[in-house]
Amino acid sequence: MEIQKTSLVNIVIERIKNSILENKLKPNDKFLTEKELTEQLKVSRTVVREALISLQAVGILKIKPGGGIYIADTKLGTINSILKHHYETYGVKIRELIEIRKVIELGALRLIIEKQVPLDIQQLKEINESYLQAITTNGDTKKFDRIFHQSLIKATDNDTFYDFSEIIHQYFALVRIDLTENQDSLIESYKQHNEIVDAIKDNDLLHAQKTMTAHFEPIFTFIKKMEEES
Repeated sequence: MEIQKTSLVNIVIERIKNSILENKLKPNDKFLTEKELTEQLKVSRTVVREALISLQAVGILKIKPGGGIYIADTKLGTINSILKHHYETYGVKIRELIEIRKVIELGALRLIIEKQVPLDIQQLKEINESYLQAITTNGDTKKFDRIFHQSLIKATDNDTFYDFSEIIHQYFALVRIDLTENQDSLIESYKQHNEIVDAIKDNDLLHAQKTMTAHFEPIFTFIKKMEEES
């Protein structure tokens, strides 16, 4: 059943991409609403919502809570090409890359709480529940983990900050780290996600950042082991 749902979401994602191309939509153009997509594609609202969240996470769409869905600015393409060339030519220090990502995510928490940005708590919880389902069914856990973290950064309501984080993510994607996690560690990650969301809801920056720091510890431990073995 889960495989069928995942396939349906992927089909909807491709249809939305085709619609954008066929209608020659440009950055900042308004797109169809969730309801319109549900009616046109004849699928459930849950499937459409998951497809939209995925497309927002990869920078194709921009969802404004209560303000509609828009085509995102794709100006990062050229920068990503430059980064790819730099990586292939000079390589990258993995530890430094993870440290930058950690700083970005801790900064995102500060922005969200200090700016009192209206946060869609329910959406974050739903993403995390999809993450849990992927854990228990041996699904694509990395996909939902990424969507969760990118949704947090998107919630800063700071487009420049989000674009910068996407640049780092694209660079990070070039480095394939085979971090094998068992189910217990993934469940702990799921719990930390929930704890971070609850801390944001309570405006508890200290606890949110403390939990996020703990969230990064397994990968730093893995990198240290890699460095010792090399």
